[in-house]
Amino acid sequence: MALIILAVLAAAAVPSFANMLDRQELNAAQNDYITAVLHARYLAVNDQVRIVFCPSSDGLTCNSNNAWSDGWLIGRDPSNKGQPDGVPLYVGGKYSRRLNIVGSGSRRSVRFQPDGTVGNSNQTLTICLRNDASRALSVVIARRGRVRGEVAKAADAARCAGTD
Repeated sequence: MALIILAVLAAAAVPSFANMLDRQELNAAQNDYITAVLHARYLAVNDQVRIVFCPSSDGLTCNSNNAWSDGWLIGRDPSNKGQPDGVPLYVGGKYSRRLNIVGSGSRRSVRFQPDGTVGNSNQTLTICLRNDASRALSVVIARRGRVRGEVAKAADAARCAGTD
């Protein structure tokens, strides 16, 4: 009888535990991206050089698309070409295949100027579980270089999850 009760309780707890793990993975990815963006901005201001923060599958060059799920890199970009000059300074962002991370609009990178600004439009990275737009999070990078995390807007979440 005790085993049956334990089995029923375990079966009831598994979905809640899975939801907790999903939320933790989303929050960890959001925090990692916020930290990486803040560090890229710090490098641009501190070193007085253009810095590129971009999606990267190989850890050496920026992707030609706007998909950030395979990772990112930070590199010096004094020539303002959108690719790191030389070896990237930092590489990261490898997450489970359950996560999808996409950028907004047509911009494929975030390029910080020596004054810490990013140009003339905001950039948003949306982080979600594939095929699940209900818990998506965003990292918003303002033109002036400020960064914040928030719950994703419905349209961004649907585009990220592939449910739009």
